[in-house]
Amino acid sequence: MKRSYYTSVLCNYINASLWSLAVHTESFDQKSKQSSSSYRAEPGVAKKLEYWKMEVISAIISPIVESLIDPVKKQLGYLFSSTKHVRNMNTKIKLLDDTSCDVKKHMETNNISNLETPTHVPGWLEEVEETKEKAQSIPSTGSGCCNLKMRYRAGRNAFKITQEMERLIDENSKITWSDTQRPLGKVNSKIASSHVPSDGDAQNHFKSREKSFKNALESLQQDHKSKVIALCGMGGVGKTTMMEQLKKAAEDKKMFDYVVKVVIGQQINMSKIQQDVAVYMMGQSLTEPSKEARADRLRITFGNLPEGRRRVLLILDDVWETIELKDIGLSPLPNGFKLLLTSRNENIYKQIAVEANSDSTLVRVDVMEEPEAQNFFWKITGVSKQHDMELNQIGSEIVRRCGFLPLAIKLIAKTLQFQEVFLWRDTFQRLKKKNLDENVQEVIKISYDYIKTEEEKVIFLLCGLFPDDFNIPIEELTRYAWGLRLLSEVSTLGEARDRTKTCVQNLRNANLLMDSDYIGCVKMHDLVLAFVLSRVSKGDHPWMINHGDISKWSRAEVKDSCKRVSITCTGMSEFAGDFKYPNLSLLRLMDGDKSLKFPEDFYKRMENLEVVAYEKMQYPLLPRSLECSTKLRTLILHQCLLMFDCSVIGELLNLEVLSFAHCGIRKLPSTIGKLKKLKLLDLTGCLNLRIDDGVLINLVELEELYMRVDDRKAIRFTNGNRAELAELSKHLSALELEFFDNNGTPENMLFTKLKRFRISMGCGLVGNTHKNMHLFENTLRLVTNKDELLESGMNELFEKTEVLYLEVDGINDLEEVLVESVHLPRQAFNNLRVLDVFNCENLRYLFTVPIANGLMKLERLTVSKCPALEVLAHSENGGDGAIKFQRLKFLRLDRLPKLIGLCNNANVIELPQLVELELDGLPNFSSIYPEKTSATSSMSSNASAIQPFFNKQMLIPKLEKLRIWRMDKLKEIWPYQFISSKDVDACMLRKIEVGRCDNLVNLFPTNPMSLLGRLEELDVRECESIELLFNIDMSCVGETEEYSSSLREIKVSKLEKLRELWRMKGESSSDILIRCFQAVERIYIFGCERFVNVFTPTVTNSDVRTVMKVSIDGRRTWEETRGNIELVQNNQEINVISKEEIISEVYGNIPDVESSIHPKPFHVNHLQRLDVRDCKDVEVVFEIESSGNNTDFTTTLHKYNHQPPPLLLPHLKELHLEDMERMSDVWKFNWKKLVIPQNQSQSYSFHNLTTIYMEKCHSIKYLFSPVMGKLLPNLKCVWIYDCDGIEEVVSNRDINDENEEIISSTHTNTFSSFPLLEQLYLEDLPSLKSIDGGTRITTTSIHDQFKCCQVGVASWFLCQYSKKIDIRNCPALSRVFPSNVVGQLNKLEVLRIEECKSMVEIFESKEINKDGVDSTTNVGDGSDDTCTAITLPRSANMTLLQLPNLTILKIYDCEVLEYIFTSSTLESLKQIKELTVAECKAMQVIVKEDTEHTEKSKSIIVFPCLKSLTLTNLPDLKGFFLGKNEFRWKALEKVKIYGCPQMMNFTSGHSMTPKLNYIHAELGKHSLDQYGLNFHLTNATHEDETQHPMCSTPDMIKLLQFPWSFSNLVEVDAQWIDKLLDSRIIFPCNELLNLKNLEKLSITNVYKSVIEEVFEEAEGTNEDVDIGTQSVVVFEKLKEVTLGRLNNLKHMWKSNRWIVLNFPNLTKVSIVSCKLLGHVFSSCMVGSLLQLQELQISKCESMDVIVKQVEDSETRPTTTEVVFPCLKSITLFKLPNLMGFCLGKEAFEWPSLDTLKIKDCPKITVFTNGQSTTPKLKLIDTTFGLCHVIEDPNSFIKTYQQEGVLEEHLNSHMQFGSF
Repeated sequence: MKRSYYTSVLCNYINASLWSLAVHTESFDQKSKQSSSSYRAEPGVAKKLEYWKMEVISAIISPIVESLIDPVKKQLGYLFSSTKHVRNMNTKIKLLDDTSCDVKKHMETNNISNLETPTHVPGWLEEVEETKEKAQSIPSTGSGCCNLKMRYRAGRNAFKITQEMERLIDENSKITWSDTQRPLGKVNSKIASSHVPSDGDAQNHFKSREKSFKNALESLQQDHKSKVIALCGMGGVGKTTMMEQLKKAAEDKKMFDYVVKVVIGQQINMSKIQQDVAVYMMGQSLTEPSKEARADRLRITFGNLPEGRRRVLLILDDVWETIELKDIGLSPLPNGFKLLLTSRNENIYKQIAVEANSDSTLVRVDVMEEPEAQNFFWKITGVSKQHDMELNQIGSEIVRRCGFLPLAIKLIAKTLQFQEVFLWRDTFQRLKKKNLDENVQEVIKISYDYIKTEEEKVIFLLCGLFPDDFNIPIEELTRYAWGLRLLSEVSTLGEARDRTKTCVQNLRNANLLMDSDYIGCVKMHDLVLAFVLSRVSKGDHPWMINHGDISKWSRAEVKDSCKRVSITCTGMSEFAGDFKYPNLSLLRLMDGDKSLKFPEDFYKRMENLEVVAYEKMQYPLLPRSLECSTKLRTLILHQCLLMFDCSVIGELLNLEVLSFAHCGIRKLPSTIGKLKKLKLLDLTGCLNLRIDDGVLINLVELEELYMRVDDRKAIRFTNGNRAELAELSKHLSALELEFFDNNGTPENMLFTKLKRFRISMGCGLVGNTHKNMHLFENTLRLVTNKDELLESGMNELFEKTEVLYLEVDGINDLEEVLVESVHLPRQAFNNLRVLDVFNCENLRYLFTVPIANGLMKLERLTVSKCPALEVLAHSENGGDGAIKFQRLKFLRLDRLPKLIGLCNNANVIELPQLVELELDGLPNFSSIYPEKTSATSSMSSNASAIQPFFNKQMLIPKLEKLRIWRMDKLKEIWPYQFISSKDVDACMLRKIEVGRCDNLVNLFPTNPMSLLGRLEELDVRECESIELLFNIDMSCVGETEEYSSSLREIKVSKLEKLRELWRMKGESSSDILIRCFQAVERIYIFGCERFVNVFTPTVTNSDVRTVMKVSIDGRRTWEETRGNIELVQNNQEINVISKEEIISEVYGNIPDVESSIHPKPFHVNHLQRLDVRDCKDVEVVFEIESSGNNTDFTTTLHKYNHQPPPLLLPHLKELHLEDMERMSDVWKFNWKKLVIPQNQSQSYSFHNLTTIYMEKCHSIKYLFSPVMGKLLPNLKCVWIYDCDGIEEVVSNRDINDENEEIISSTHTNTFSSFPLLEQLYLEDLPSLKSIDGGTRITTTSIHDQFKCCQVGVASWFLCQYSKKIDIRNCPALSRVFPSNVVGQLNKLEVLRIEECKSMVEIFESKEINKDGVDSTTNVGDGSDDTCTAITLPRSANMTLLQLPNLTILKIYDCEVLEYIFTSSTLESLKQIKELTVAECKAMQVIVKEDTEHTEKSKSIIVFPCLKSLTLTNLPDLKGFFLGKNEFRWKALEKVKIYGCPQMMNFTSGHSMTPKLNYIHAELGKHSLDQYGLNFHLTNATHEDETQHPMCSTPDMIKLLQFPWSFSNLVEVDAQWIDKLLDSRIIFPCNELLNLKNLEKLSITNVYKSVIEEVFEEAEGTNEDVDIGTQSVVVFEKLKEVTLGRLNNLKHMWKSNRWIVLNFPNLTKVSIVSCKLLGHVFSSCMVGSLLQLQELQISKCESMDVIVKQVEDSETRPTTTEVVFPCLKSITLFKLPNLMGFCLGKEAFEWPSLDTLKIKDCPKITVFTNGQSTTPKLKLIDTTFGLCHVIEDPNSFIKTYQQEGVLEEHLNSHMQFGSF
């Protein structure tokens, strides 16, 4: 302590000396500079002078330095090592910059590919940027040896920044990138689609649906409850359309964390439903084999969602039958989950709602109203009904016959479009005599009949091969049509693709097909699909299509003449042997797992087969020429992961289309070269593929080649492959290929014939994922230099390129890389849609003006990190005229330090379609928009100083999003003063985001009205100079126009000078209502240290009644700067202002207060959520009608003509207060003026408040006064956390004689306090003494005091209304429920109390002494002199404690608590289901006997619902209840008792437990004997219990409590047990024979334990061993062993000459993270493992073998063969030293083994030294994929070693053992 004190003194002294020295040195430095100037002719003199100065300084400082201790030396080190620290910092910043670039690229790649990015990466990158900015502010050059101040600062800051950089680099090294697929259902992971919706949405918007849509959307609003919402209506009415609109609205508003959509359809396929849900929630499929197991996995997934991420919307579309929610893990529906379903049957919805056990809402989607339907019809037909009366009459009748169904009307209207009248008449006649359902089908048939060409019809019918709501890829239709020869007069695949697209477009125009969310796909409505299926299933050659429950499908249903088959094989085990269809031309199978079996002669009688398509068939049967049709032209294999050897395909000589996309092939064998007719080869996504030489050169007819690979693992080309590819390129019309890594650059390739391509050089192609997965655009991604680009010839493709990414060194402009033969540069990029230019260091300008004007199709342009770029377009002489980017929608200019404009000379630049503009790091611009008119003379004089980004002639009429970032010189966005919207061209802006523009002063002009018309979001961050957002001059606002605003959200963050959001000055006409901010719903204010006002009196003309959420976070960077935020003061309007400003504004500017202020008060009445954080000066949040000032401005400011005052926040639902250091009150009242509502129907302030959350508010003493109970009737949740000063939740301390009458009157009204309260959560409140203070009885009259007790004056007690109470770490709280309310706890359901060290009683009781007087409780607290401590007589009919609805009670770590209940309470505990009491040192009984009540109580006490009872670590507990009553525990299933050494009896009376079979002790589960809980022990029993002289681990015995011992131990389930830390052995040797009943052993998460052995075995002689000569110990019942995270475990079990352990029924062994464990089994015990089925070993660093050879000859097995008859699955994962399973010479047989996983085992060289026989093993799962096993594991390992895979994977950090 002394050292610390003297250190502090010394440090202060030295620091003062240093600063004093620095001041004198600076003075000396100035003089020395003057002196040194006279010696410039003699450099040596100056040098000596500098040296002399340092000597002087050293002489002064050295004696001090020698006496300093470490902290002071550190400070001096900053000074003397300043240069070194700066140099180290500069070195680190380069390393950090390189690291952050790599992280950014990784994150960008993951975002594009929809892969997971670690959650803290964005924050890490932000920290890096901030640290780099700090580093750049430190001068790199020296500060002069005598400028000590600067040297010290530079050294200290550089040292600290270097440490910060090292921390960031270290943090990055610990970041784990899983690169797993993001769950599709994650709302924030949605990938924006470039798809432009058709006008269908506009056509489908019907006014009659608005109410239904609004009701459904309101039902989806989050209220943390579960709910089922059903859209019900007839087919074709638009249910799915409305569902999609609701889904989009929910996603846009981020109402849910996950949105999961599953289409059910007519046939329920539960396996597919489960898999779809899993993909949306987990990003991966389920592997569990059974429906029940998959349901459990989903249930666990939903249950494990983190807090705050449990808002899930599950959409079930097109439900025809009842869905069992339990099959998808959602029965009942959890809180926060919403289920939205569409169905034609309301009964189905009702059944699902019952199972969900939640609220439900039915929304009926009816047909259109007739006028609406008629208008819809005529709008599509394009006919004016007024001009042709006959058509008018026929059309109206057709609409009626269509039943006003949108689908039917759309189809028929499109068919009749531009048709003659006789076709209208014929159509009407066909519909005239049919009912509605028949008419719908007839409408579709009419549309089908009017399809123009047969090709369109066959393409339409092909779409019926796919499941309901399937995204049908147009490319797949093309390949089917080619194989089936459906398209006439097409000679190439390119022509076939164009023809197919034309057919699809015509079908889409006819509304027979629908647009898909997935680009390159279409969809088919379920009614249209039903028509197709009905049509193709009939006739002589029907189609067989089944995508439902395949188990219900019968082979007999299908004719042998079947022509086409499409089946979803989910759940299918095998194909029937008679699956023979000689006329079959197309076979399409999907979703079959590896267990699906095909007959050997599957293709034998399919001689007409032309197309085979397998999708997600894990193990497909490949066709061979000898058994398959010679007509086979198309073979599509997509995502068939278990297909390896494809050499047999080379026999299919007529094959023309072959696709292996995303299949598991590792090699393209030479036999593929036999396919001389092959026109298309698709190898997309074939990782690490090797191509045999000779394959490519022999594909002489090949037109299209696709070789893009995901995951940055390109195809590995040999030199022969490259040469063949160059030759092949001469004939290709389509190519998708990546040149990077070992593929280098393209050599000798010709691209002249390419029409379709995606090619990259120097980088990989970015894979299209999710909704863009089927998008194909002509793309070039070039990361190279100018010379390589020109040499490659890739520039020949520029004219055909649609997407171009350039990162090319050495170019000054794009013309330099054009082909020399291009005579018209304007046409060089005329097909370009997207252009990205990055890191082109020499690029001075991008285009010439002619090229710029030639970019007719350009939609997106990004230019980034080009340090020399000056302009985008360059004009030599200025005579090139205007520049027009006709289609440009997105422009991003990023980090271009020399950019001075878009063009150097052109006067007019037109961007007529620009929607989004991002400007980042452009330091040369001081404004964005130019001044178009001279607003004022002053502004004109400064015009020359303003450098705008746009010139005056710039045309950008459609800009919606503007993002401005890091523009250092920017002072304003628009001219500060302009008169009208004509002065600025930005009226379409919807979102503005501005950040890190430190010189920006004026965000908006003085008249921002024209900008607010469409603006919806405003986000401003880290702009140091902004003091307010809106500074509105009313004199600039026109008075002839009424303005409105769409601004909904305002976010401001870290604006150091911001004082207020808006300010208005000047007067406006009282006839004009200025609605500047009428739509604002949310306001977020974060880290604005000087912020004062949200709203001021000067904006009382504004109407912000729509505000629903205000969040203020006042975290400040500089604590010495303090603002003043007062949220509500002086009146019942939320002004969020200081009173000083009211005075100055009112008296300074407005002479007549009463007449000048608009009589309508300033409202934010729709505010629903208010967040206030870190506002350190706020003392009162809501001060209502305060009268503490000399002048009551509230009554002066507004007069209401005898009307009631305005309500304060009547819609506020959530109030969050955090880190409010000085807050003393949330509410403060003027009691005299307070109006108390007399009934619940009356509206009043705060009456909708449901949630209060308060955290880290250390000055407040209490939350509520008693009257607030009447003002908060809808309060449901109160959370108070970490508030050091709070003493009471509800307190009467502010009640005095003056207002006591007011409070008393509140008890006469008609409704109670807190009637809806559900949850009260109190945690970390060290001063809390009482939840409810109660109404203080101030009278000294005994009679009055007793009367108060009898009638219960304090009827407002908070705790009596709560359903759930959770209290943790409140050390001063002595009781929860006062005696006044113990009879009024009917609502209490859940009670948890933890770490309340002073808790004496939970339910306060009163003991009556001999005189009939309460001997324990005083009225008054003793502190009030007027109220003496007295005792009150207890009423004869005093209410007893009743808890009729209590279901869960948990008490932990209450040190002085001796009991929970008294016996008088037991009869009321009818609903209690769970009771837990733990870690209570003084607890003697759970139920204390109430002597007064015992005589009246029943002799038998029944607990009908109690299922779980836990009593643990209660050292003084003598029993549950020591009275003589008999107990009946009818539902009791689980009892856990341990750490209760004083317990002699559970209950003194008899206990009946019909359902209890086991007792759980600390070590695990024990079986019960015939006595059950009726045990009776003595002290001698406990003494005998610990007498174990033979036991080597006495600590283990302490985990057992008599009568529970090893002999009745059934399961060991030990997790986080501290007492295991000191136990070296789990089971001692003398207890092994007692473990005859042990069935399961699980010990996990005991990190610091010293456990070395699980089963101890005696060494040496047998003298001390109980088992005598017994040599074999058999564990007959042990079935499962799980060990995890036992860092010191060396042996599970070890056999020796004394003991051999046998486990004849062991079925599963799982071992994880046991670092020292060297092996699992010994060779002498494996023979007993006859039932072992599953073995999992992972992360055991010392494991070298699984089965260790025993060297002792006496224990060596005599057999030479080991059989594991039942072992089905082996997993070996991350075992860095594993050399093999067994290295002995024994042969192994594995007759059942079908799953073998070996991953990250780099040293494995053999599986077993002896022969291994694995007849069922077909696959080995390795890190580099699933591998086919032809022989056995040993042969497999040897084969891969020979092929060099081991070496390759070691080199690529994918070691072979990383199987």
